Amino acid sequence: MNKFNIREISAGSVETVIKDIGFDESYISRASGKYRFKLFKISDLSCPQATIIKQLALSAGADAALHREVITCKVKKTDLLLGCASSQLENICNKLNSQPFGLKNLSEQLLPLLKQKPENLAARGKIFDWAEKTYIMGILNVTPDSFSDGEKYLNSEKAAAHAKGMVEAGADIIDIGGESTRPFSKEVRPDEELERVIPVIKKIREFNDIIPISIDTRHSRVAKEALKAGADIINDVSGLEWDENMAKVAAEVGVPVIIMHSLDSPETMQVNPVYDENIIDAVYKDLGEKALKALQAGIKSKNIIIDPGIGFGKTFEHNIELIKRAGEFKSLGYPVLIGISRKSVISKILDIPSEEKEGANIALNSFAASQGVNIIRVHDVAAHYKALKMLDKIIKN
Repeated sequence: MNKFNIREISAGSVETVIKDIGFDESYISRASGKYRFKLFKISDLSCPQATIIKQLALSAGADAALHREVITCKVKKTDLLLGCASSQLENICNKLNSQPFGLKNLSEQLLPLLKQKPENLAARGKIFDWAEKTYIMGILNVTPDSFSDGEKYLNSEKAAAHAKGMVEAGADIIDIGGESTRPFSKEVRPDEELERVIPVIKKIREFNDIIPISIDTRHSRVAKEALKAGADIINDVSGLEWDENMAKVAAEVGVPVIIMHSLDSPETMQVNPVYDENIIDAVYKDLGEKALKALQAGIKSKNIIIDPGIGFGKTFEHNIELIKRAGEFKSLGYPVLIGISRKSVISKILDIPSEEKEGANIALNSFAASQGVNIIRVHDVAAHYKALKMLDKIIKN
């Protein structure tokens, strides 16, 4: 019996393999869509809508999974998982255009997802091209009680020196925070927060006027003063909701904002975090709503970054699922940031001190980057710079 030489081809290698085979090069780009498999979850469909999509999928050679009682109409709504090649999706969408129950609108939303990518972002003259590389945000906590490096950088000279070291090690952004947001931490008064962060921002600007600085704060007054002192980005763990003036400040100045998902305040977020639906759906919907509010407040789409908020009102299982499926948040159309560095999700698996977690940090962050996460927030910039530079060589076009 003949033994055939067979192997599975990775999705990202389709065009290379087709070219190597000797396929017509002028048709490679169009033909490759037949070999790229896509999965889309569509929520809250009526039974008629779901049934039509299922039938159109089958007619295109694809398939769709939906609630078992749709056929009996014993359920009013169902979610649907559509599995298809890129070319099949185009076929399905063309047919949806002539269907009732508002399905033409679904077609208009689905097709752009094939080519969707977040807009490039600009901060302090630096262009963040998300197709080019995975960017590194270096953490600089100027607090007495942060879980990993509390008290280390309270002195502005030491803090600025540490920032300089992170820049030299390859950081693309320095994230400065004057309020610990670890679980059960209490709110810091804006006056005290300003006393911690403003001198550090000014010190950094004395030796470096190029590196973008983000201010990690929930308070609009702190954000405003930090921006005046030389910061460029607002990183708000409350998703612009703690302080009603935060979105207004960001819109007026026209700076990028990082909108994070959290469950209540740091003081109470880890007290039995419970969600009415699965964690991915809950966080995805919340971030979508927060981003919409930001747009309505006047913040430009190109200035929005989203963060699923690892450790902010989540159980260990929630955190693992968010890391595993971090790439799904790209469907919102914004660049995705993730902050895993030295958090308890690692301690649940490895019983080691914070300073010994870097190997685990690199493993998790490299996985997140491979799923399409655009910015990785870390303590150890040098180690991540090397790991992500190698990874980007493989995963970035």
